[in-house]
Amino acid sequence: MDWRRHDNHITLKTRPMVMLSPFFGVAFAALASATCYEPSFAHPPPEYDRHHPALKDAFTHIHDVLTIALGDPKYNSTSISVEITSSKESLWEFHHTAHERNASRPDIPQVNGDALYRIASITKAFTVLGLLQQHAAGNLSLDDPLEKYISELKAPQNGTIPWKDITLRSLASQLSGIPRERMFLQPFPHTSI
Repeated sequence: MDWRRHDNHITLKTRPMVMLSPFFGVAFAALASATCYEPSFAHPPPEYDRHHPALKDAFTHIHDVLTIALGDPKYNSTSISVEITSSKESLWEFHHTAHERNASRPDIPQVNGDALYRIASITKAFTVLGLLQQHAAGNLSLDDPLEKYISELKAPQNGTIPWKDITLRSLASQLSGIPRERMFLQPFPHTSI
């Protein structure tokens, strides 16, 4: 990376995605080391002023980094939305519409705050977090079989998946052996989808 400082602005000569790696690394480290407290008198939610010069500079920098990265032709078919929020409001957002659109996918002509995205595997992290919180609260055991919570799995089966042996732990660690997109292949016995 070749950063060059010129009178209050920075010029970067590098491949755009190389530049994003340190940004996401720093963001991840900050989030991983952050301590979350339940809002209370002792730990009130922080107040942010989106017009504060430090935040405005940070948002400008993030905008510039994303704009440079998305200028690379290999991202011509990429649309993204990024939003930074406080516990009360949206502080900043960035939207980019792909230059080359996939005509077979329904979408909006210009990406904005109403754009819908398939969130894919991100739901796994939130589901596992919920399981761990319920386990810590004593409401379930990670070694409980899945059929304890989905009674339809106790019914006679024609398939080859041993549901009685699949635990919440194996499911959360993605070691259960359930094929990808299982729900779309065959419904649970005695149910309709």
